[in-house]
Amino acid sequence: MSRLLFLDPQRITISLEEAIGQAAKFESMGNRTRAEVWYRIAGGIALHQGDADGVRKFFEKAASISGDSKPEYKTAASRSQEAVSVARKYYESL
Repeated sequence: MSRLLFLDPQRITISLEEAIGQAAKFESMGNRTRAEVWYRIAGGIALHQGDADGVRKFFEKAASISGDSKPEYKTAASRSQEAVSVARKYYESL
């Protein structure tokens, strides 16, 4: 989880919609690396917002692009409710 949470969420200035748009743009251009990064950012924003469905959706997409190189994506996607719970506790402690 520590790789997926934003250390300082106040510094994230992009919206979820913008992150999704960037991910889709790079995916359509065939730039899988940048698409993966933007889906990961979208998943992180969804974590911060407490959106378990978004967490599942965006980390599943990032996992499908990255393959087995980043198992934390699959874990966050398959356990999205728990991930949101952990994220909520972390962000409340800031």
